Order: sequence, then structure tokens, then C-alpha cells
Amino acid sequence: MIPLLLFFFQAADPALLSQQGAQALRAQRFNEAESAYRQLVKIDPANPMWRMNLGITLHSAGRYAAAVPEFGQFLKSNPPPGPAHFLLGLSLLKLKQPCDAIGPLEKAVRWNRDQAQLELADALYGCKRYGPAAKAYEAALTTTKKSPAVARQAAHCYWNARQYTDAKRLFAVLPLDDPTSQYEFGDTLVRLDGPEAGLAYLQSAATSLLPARAELGKALLALDRPAEALPHLEAAATADPALLLPLSKALRAVGRIPDADAAQSEYKR
Repeated sequence: MIPLLLFFFQAADPALLSQQGAQALRAQRFNEAESAYRQLVKIDPANPMWRMNLGITLHSAGRYAAAVPEFGQFLKSNPPPGPAHFLLGLSLLKLKQPCDAIGPLEKAVRWNRDQAQLELADALYGCKRYGPAAKAYEAALTTTKKSPAVARQAAHCYWNARQYTDAKRLFAVLPLDDPTSQYEFGDTLVRLDGPEAGLAYLQSAATSLLPARAELGKALLALDRPAEALPHLEAAATADPALLLPLSKALRAVGRIPDADAAQSEYKR
């Protein structure tokens, strides 16, 4: 009985539990670490560090939903920007809750810009706040050694935000070796400099992307090349009824009047 009592008092000792939890966490024995920190939370619920360490343990184990309230409890008594904001935001990103992740990650950037800038950009992008996301990705370029993938994402966000001048600035210095980049850059050039400027990029992208075929068809129609525009518009109009109007114009221009009337009626309908 006495040895059992001694074991109980040792196990309940906060200093010993803290040491056990830290050792288990470093060794990635997450179940042991969680057990130690949960005991510490019960023994000393007023100590926010046990909540923080428990959150870190759960986050490290990939149990993001369980980690979120622990970080939240810690931040109630420790609101200044710090690593808990970063881990909370990252957990929310892992849970596919990017809009909720923005607030914590904005505070994390104030704590450590190099650590949290890219995650903030991802959260803004996931929340479809494309303009702020583009700026955040550009800011992250200073911490990612000017990664082409990050620059590409910034350009993509500027394009989604219809900030075409900024999109062009970034696309112009990127390797445009994939259809999506070719399509977005071609569309950007058409909008800024006219249909001829973006034609080559749209033609490259149109072999694999239906939206690129749509923009290529409209660009060719604007250049008074309706016969070339027609197959692209016919293909793309099956997915986007808004294209029935330029399709009807192309059909009319090549003399297919009944088909043009039918496309225009369908567009109005």
C-alpha cells in the first residue's frame, strides 16, 4: 500500500507531470503527453501554460478540433500576439475553416511575420478575399526566397480580384508553363491591352481549358474572325449560357441566320 501511495503523490506532483509531459511531447508520444497535461489542467486550472501545452500536444498529434478550444482558453488570459495565435490559426486552416483562421493569423503576423505570413495568405485565399490574399502572398515572397509558386498564387489572386495591372506585373516575370497561368495571363492581356495581345496565350491554354476556349472565341470575334471563333464559342456555350450571345453574333456573321436566331432566343430565355 505504501509504495502505491508514494506513486500517487509523485504522479500528482506538478513539476514531475510537467517534466513527463515535456519529455513525451519531444519524443512524439502524444497520448502520454496529453495525459500529463490533462492532469495538470485539473490540478492547476488557473495556469494557462498547461492549456497551451495541451493544445500543442493535440495539434502535433493532428487532433486539430480538440486543440482549438485549448488555444482559445490560453488566449483568454494571454491575448497579446504570440505563437498561440499562429497555432490556433493553423489548426483552423487544417480544419478547412479559413475565414475563422484569418483573425488569429493576423495577430500571429504581428508576433512573427516570417512565421505566419504565408498561412495568413492561405486563409485569405480560402475565404475568397482575393485582393488582400494577393497582397499577403506578395508580402510572403520576402520570406519564401521569391518562390515562383507563391508569386504564381499572388498573380492568380490579383486576377480573381480583377486587379489586372498587378496581375500582369507578376505574370510577366513568371514561367507560364501551365494552361491555367497561360489562360489567366492571356485574359489579363485582353482586358488591359486588347484581344490581339492575349491571343497566343489563350490559344495555348484552349487545348485543355474550356474557359480559355470561351475567352479565345470572344477575342477572335472581337478581331472580326468569326469563323475561327465559332468552334470555341460552340464548345464553351454548353457550359456557360452567357456565351450564347457572342455565339449568336458569330453565327450571324458567317451567314447561319437560323442558328443565330435560335442561339439568341435561347440566350434571352
